[in-house]
Amino acid sequence: MHKTVLLLSLCLSVLGGALVISAGAMAAELKTITLSVDKMTCNMCPITVKRALRKVDGVTEVSAEYEGNGVGWAKVTYDPARIDVEGLTFATGQAGYPSHWVPSLP
Repeated sequence: MHKTVLLLSLCLSVLGGALVISAGAMAAELKTITLSVDKMTCNMCPITVKRALRKVDGVTEVSAEYEGNGVGWAKVTYDPARIDVEGLTFATGQAGYPSHWVPSLP
């Protein structure tokens, strides 16, 4: 009986360690990109863009800013296992702000 309890405890501790490693590996898979966002006309537009992106499953963080002349940007951190760039640009487009990914943007 004592050996069974010891073996069970060992298995649980190994499994628990694997779960911690797995959660850490998942967090490392997040990506951050910057989208160029069109049709922004004022300092209130980024609020709408942020709201649209925050509703997307897999998005963990969003910042956005209006640059002037109808253009702005949105920096998005997301889980690529749950959403892709096309899904992010679709979300901004549905909110009335077409966007596209410019790989050279920080």
